[in-house]
Amino acid sequence: MRNKKNTSTSWRNNRRSINAILGDNKKFLMPIFFVLAVVATVGIALSANHRAQEESQEPSGAELAATYEVPEVEMEENAHPEVNALIDKYYQACAEGDSETISQIYKGLEDTELLKAVAAADYIEAYENITVYTKPGPLVGSYVAYVYNEVKLYNYDKAVPGLETLYICTDDTGNLYINGDIVEGNEIEYLRQINVQTDVIDLNNKVAVKYNEMVSSDEVLAELLTQMRSGLQVSVGEALASSEASNNEAAAAEGSSAKEDASEESASDVQVVTTHTIRATDVINIRSSDSETADVIAKTSKGQEFTQVEALANGWSKIEYNNGYAFVKTEFFEVVGEETVEVAGDNGDAAETNTETANNNDNKTENKTENKTETESKPAATAKTGKMKVTESVRLRKSESTDSDILATLYAGTEVNVKQQYANGWSKVEYNGQTGYMKSEFLE
Repeated sequence: MRNKKNTSTSWRNNRRSINAILGDNKKFLMPIFFVLAVVATVGIALSANHRAQEESQEPSGAELAATYEVPEVEMEENAHPEVNALIDKYYQACAEGDSETISQIYKGLEDTELLKAVAAADYIEAYENITVYTKPGPLVGSYVAYVYNEVKLYNYDKAVPGLETLYICTDDTGNLYINGDIVEGNEIEYLRQINVQTDVIDLNNKVAVKYNEMVSSDEVLAELLTQMRSGLQVSVGEALASSEASNNEAAAAEGSSAKEDASEESASDVQVVTTHTIRATDVINIRSSDSETADVIAKTSKGQEFTQVEALANGWSKIEYNNGYAFVKTEFFEVVGEETVEVAGDNGDAAETNTETANNNDNKTENKTENKTETESKPAATAKTGKMKVTESVRLRKSESTDSDILATLYAGTEVNVKQQYANGWSKVEYNGQTGYMKSEFLE
């Protein structure tokens, strides 16, 4: 297996993912693109059956659709050389983990999706037998592309079939690009309607059957995909944490003055946290995890608002719910607010710890060192504590950084005692007599 370590040198602001806008039909999108997060796929394939199961009421789009007439035309196969050339370049960049080229081609791609595309390149040797089916898009010079491909994985002989849906537009200079940042309601409704046309659903079903038969009949492939999913989660989590740490260090360096050491220490205590308020557009299931087979905890009411902790690349949103976390389908919510705050380190706890260490001579030296080098972030207001289980293999570290020392490796199902969860995505936990830190996303 090759180890491509291309990393993105700049990160875009959090923006609404096209998965969140167009992901009405996860059932008919290929599971390989969720498992591998191969190229941060644009999930705009829809299914009337899926929508009937997930939506309690059918949202009316008649008024929105009035702007763009949705044509009843058959898909064309490899009909536009310029579209095929763009897609070939895109897949080549994904196979190589070339984050710069991916960002240039795919406008509006979120940070987490870009990281997944780069990390997935460690498992993907090539994309083979690419066939591009197109329908006209809502704008002049735009296309809705349904891309069939076969993914050749390292350490596996057969190519795995997949189907990806991409919205392709033309910019002001006449160049094509993949549009992942749709905000205009009429465009969205056009794409929703064109993707429930019979030939689109038939193609999705055909590829889904082919993929499912292959996975269900090959235990080696099924296990390989499970391992890849776990590896990608860890890789992306560590990359995000490393990027966050680097940004904090840069901010500290810029703010340095005559008292450089003191200023840098203060700056490193600051965490920038952005959350969104999202509102339900319908009555939607609230589930225990980001899966349609997960337990239904409750249902939203139309217009109910939640704090969105994270918009996941697979079309789900992690939300704050009942002093913990839950998951909903992003596509059925609208963003109504955003809050970005700088969360300072908990100086009160540090002062309290210093008082305790002054009265405890045996631990005095050790605790002073810990207070100086391992500043903790502000606790998350609604995060749970106590006994919790690890969901995927993850490392327990000495401090809140992927660069810090590894204390142990925790495997799925391992029980830990969570002392505190912090707003920067890390948790302080106890395991086998050791106190360390791990990413909160791997706890349940």
